[in-house]
Amino acid sequence: MSNTMNEVPIQKPEPKYLLTNQDVSFGSSIDPLKRMDIFSPDDFELFIELWVTETLIEKYQKIVRCGGAGDMGRDVIAYIKSEDNTAVSWDNYQCKHYGSPLTPSNIWIEIGKLCYFTYIGRYSIPQKYYFVCQKGVGNTLNTLLEKPEELKSEFISGWDKYCKEKISKKNSIELTEELLKHINSIDFSLFSHKTPLELIKSLEGSMSFASIFGGGLKKRRDVPMAPPEKIDTSENIYTEKLFRAYEDNLKKREIVEIDENKLSEYPKFKRHFDRQRVFYFSAVTLLDLERDTRPNNNSFATSLKDEVYDEIIDTIESEFENGFTRVQAVTDRARLMNFSSHPLSGIVRPNDAHGVCHHLANENRIDWVDIYDE
Repeated sequence: MSNTMNEVPIQKPEPKYLLTNQDVSFGSSIDPLKRMDIFSPDDFELFIELWVTETLIEKYQKIVRCGGAGDMGRDVIAYIKSEDNTAVSWDNYQCKHYGSPLTPSNIWIEIGKLCYFTYIGRYSIPQKYYFVCQKGVGNTLNTLLEKPEELKSEFISGWDKYCKEKISKKNSIELTEELLKHINSIDFSLFSHKTPLELIKSLEGSMSFASIFGGGLKKRRDVPMAPPEKIDTSENIYTEKLFRAYEDNLKKREIVEIDENKLSEYPKFKRHFDRQRVFYFSAVTLLDLERDTRPNNNSFATSLKDEVYDEIIDTIESEFENGFTRVQAVTDRARLMNFSSHPLSGIVRPNDAHGVCHHLANENRIDWVDIYDE
């Protein structure tokens, strides 16, 4: 028997993200760990260079990939930023694309190269030396990396077996008293490693992650918020410019100063103004997504704002009867834009391009009256 008295209607949750054609245009992403398995060794080095560049750009001044013959045990060099902008200190990312996790025998030669080439002065000792393998490091090596003195002791014990004949193709490198003294002066806590999940998680949600592993952007665009009832302080510039455009439209008939309170006396402008605020806040979520997914926290090759600016600037600078007609012509132009060359093209809508015009006005990159009409 139905207990209608106690039935509670099911509340449909408000959507948090916009459904876009990205959700249906991309297939499932390739499992990143499996994808890294099919990299070539060179591809893996390029991936690590990209990873360092995009996730640690705030730390480093310059990143250089020098893997290959003659690298002296350095695959990706990252020069640490300094106050005087000189690149002295550095970190090394040593790439190993193996079929199994790294073991101590895989790394002795690399440590040997560092010890020998710093001993003869070919380069300085790095601050950190990271081993990076798509399979990670095995338990034995992980334990040794956590015990630097034990790591050093085992390395020295294995010099003749792993390093003596392998550092140089021309010469045997004897573990002389002077070289041993140099090795003992090195703090072996500089050796560490990066796990495969560290590499993956720190790139997730970025355009680079999507381009390498597929599946489109993992970070979704939030549903635009409704404009607050009262104008927010962050809106002061573009809204003031709209008021001036409305005044400019009326100046031949009457002298009037329009503000938020007086706007209701002009229904046409009030309706227009309310729509502009909707478009402004629609663009906020798109610009936030662009900021969060672009490489290095810098803009894409061309940012959305720059694309809109380049499209509308000739219209902006054309002659118009008044500022209001300029607003209408410019935003109409923006709504017709094709963003096919932009990485986020699949989620840009006409309302967004319209709203970006007001973001440009809010940043004082464009205006509707005075500078064009005087």
